[in-house]
Amino acid sequence: MKDKNWFKTFVLILIAFVLTMDFIALLAYLAAKTYIYFIRGVEFGVDLQELLRVIKAASLGGFIAGAGCWFAYLKNERS
Repeated sequence: MKDKNWFKTFVLILIAFVLTMDFIALLAYLAAKTYIYFIRGVEFGVDLQELLRVIKAASLGGFIAGAGCWFAYLKNERS
């Protein structure tokens, strides 16, 4: 592996995983709110603090998954 190639790969994988997890979390949050609105009759409102907690948790999950995938990639490259 080249000197800085591992760092570039690490950053790109992390960005991809974090953004993807944030997008999925946002879609799931909006789907849940829409379901509650139509099925339960609760008003549709987006609570900013709740949404930020969901995004932070998704970002952490994306970081952990991205780091794990990068580690598996690095281990496979070196063997």
